[in-house]
Amino acid sequence: MFYVYAYLRSKDSATAKAGTPYYIGKGKDYRLTDPRHNGINLPKNKSLIVVLEANLTETGAFALERRYIKWWGRKDLGTGILLNRTDGGEGSTGSIRTDEQKYKISKSLKGHFVSDDTKKKISQSSIGKIISNETREKIKSSLVGRISPNKGNSLSNETKDKIRKFQTGRTKSESMKNKLRKEKDIIECPYCLGKGGKPAMKRWHFENCKEYR
Repeated sequence: MFYVYAYLRSKDSATAKAGTPYYIGKGKDYRLTDPRHNGINLPKNKSLIVVLEANLTETGAFALERRYIKWWGRKDLGTGILLNRTDGGEGSTGSIRTDEQKYKISKSLKGHFVSDDTKKKISQSSIGKIISNETREKIKSSLVGRISPNKGNSLSNETKDKIRKFQTGRTKSESMKNKLRKEKDIIECPYCLGKGGKPAMKRWHFENCKEYR
């Protein structure tokens, strides 16, 4: 069986704070302690080598490796804090997967849930993570001229009926109404630079943003 692992920083650096990952990898057996990592140094303190997900198929490990690398971003591309030189998975940036490969990845991830322990590690590693103005400008420039994949699409009558039925009869509790009445915290998505209230932004932006995929 395969696993996805991370090497964590032992101290603060110009790139990120101590405890955040500087490398994400996929492997099996002794891979995570193998010194041959294309110039990536292993942590001297073995407690800084963390297995994020274990007991995976190879296809599932490839997919999760890509997901974690996208989550933290690559330093060489100016999108994050990792020293990885590729986006992970079965190839480097720009690789095109066959329909069969896509099907295998999709099948391997069905029913997969990130454990509470892994969520905690992700949360802790993201504390204090700030995207610089320079990186924001790079992201913004890369998006200029791109056409939204949803442009021109419209909901079918069947989908509209499903949404209508789902909303029918739903009522908000008093506590929810009070929360909605409170002034919203305005936050900004680092990927599309959209702004809005925290609940809606966290639902539709950040790692769920259409520009993030």
